[in-house]
Amino acid sequence: MAHDGQDALLASMARQDAVSAAGYDWPDIHGVLDKIGEELEEMRAALRAGDTEHAGRELGDLLLAAVNAARFLRTDPARRLLEATDTLERRARAALELLRGQGLDLSSCTPCEMDAAWRAVKVQEGKAFKDGP
Repeated sequence: MAHDGQDALLASMARQDAVSAAGYDWPDIHGVLDKIGEELEEMRAALRAGDTEHAGRELGDLLLAAVNAARFLRTDPARRLLEATDTLERRARAALELLRGQGLDLSSCTPCEMDAAWRAVKVQEGKAFKDGP
């Protein structure tokens, strides 16, 4: 059955709700967070072994666990993903502007320079959020 991304997230949440209603669930979100760490490590192990197919399946398990965390937090995972994507776009634009303002050619920027610009944007955002509008 084909789903768009939002439908897939909400369908996963609904199915996890049904499993929980049947009595099979973590006692609290901490078990879910441990599961996220476990699935991430399994994905890393698959990548170290060069098995991208297995890594992809582990990514699915990681996504399932992340949706379960959203269920415990009683938040809409699709909305949170869209918010995070908006944040990515906003920060990427700001980081690129910062690098250009420093006269850096993006094609020759090192990963360290890109990361420093990203961190500077996050610091500036934090200051903006603390200072208010």
